[in-house]
Amino acid sequence: MLAALPGCGGDPEESDAAGLVEAMLADLPVVDGSTSTWPMRVLLMCGLLDIPCDWQGEAFAPERWVAPREGSSPEARLIEEHTVTSGTHGAYESLLAGSADVIIVARAPSDEELAAADAAGVGLEVRPVARDAFVFLVHGGNPVTGLTLEQVRGIYSGQIVDWAEVGGPSRPIQPYQRDAASGSQELMLRLVMGGVPMIDAPDWLMLYAMTGPFTALAWDEAGIGYSVYYYAEFMQPESEVVMLGVEGVVPAASTIADGTYPLVAEVFAVMRAGDGGSGRALFDWLLTEEGQRAIAGTGYVPLPDP
Repeated sequence: MLAALPGCGGDPEESDAAGLVEAMLADLPVVDGSTSTWPMRVLLMCGLLDIPCDWQGEAFAPERWVAPREGSSPEARLIEEHTVTSGTHGAYESLLAGSADVIIVARAPSDEELAAADAAGVGLEVRPVARDAFVFLVHGGNPVTGLTLEQVRGIYSGQIVDWAEVGGPSRPIQPYQRDAASGSQELMLRLVMGGVPMIDAPDWLMLYAMTGPFTALAWDEAGIGYSVYYYAEFMQPESEVVMLGVEGVVPAASTIADGTYPLVAEVFAVMRAGDGGSGRALFDWLLTEEGQRAIAGTGYVPLPDP
């Protein structure tokens, strides 16, 4: 992949290593995306440039997502600086504005984003490149370990209002929601609600960042929220917050890979139709055998048949 990108040849011993990386980055595509795909994008970039990046600690956290391995030089930090994260909706806006060449996002474009692309005269090429899953979260002190989809819809449509109705203690349910532009909210509406209207959440139940459900549920034993598996498992592991089973199946890499978990969600690469160059090279490479191995190496579940 690196050899296919323009301007990425040369002998590293002929120039300062950091200067060489800067030159490489000038010819690499600008890759934006969802908050949950930041580690994938950074680690893929490290791999493409053959720079020794690694996870710092046992899991990702906002202040320590990627760090160079012990003994390596600061080039890895250059990759962090050149990997943009605007969030799902913001990444689509960046792509349409031409400030990103490729985006890797947690969902396909919404009707609103497709309308904006049409108004801008921009075609979009959208393809799945990995698997994730949509998950529900509760405080670890909640004895409820799983829900059916019908029960989830009941909670978020206001038909079920107490945990005792789904096998828990008698306690009012606090159903946290995400903002309308978030990838999580789009997945909730599409994968779970299926046209059933959600209750209007008061301000204190509306969360505007991916960290929100984890922060809220770390102390609220009556709450329920939602996110995506990769973020919950690797980027924001909160010891007080647990993922629920859905229809009797617990979300895990194995159940996402074999499709037994009912809320599998694809991760998409998107670019402007007709664009070429390094963005096209990266876009096509992600579905090669090598690209799928690299995606698996970041912790995501590769596609069963790319």
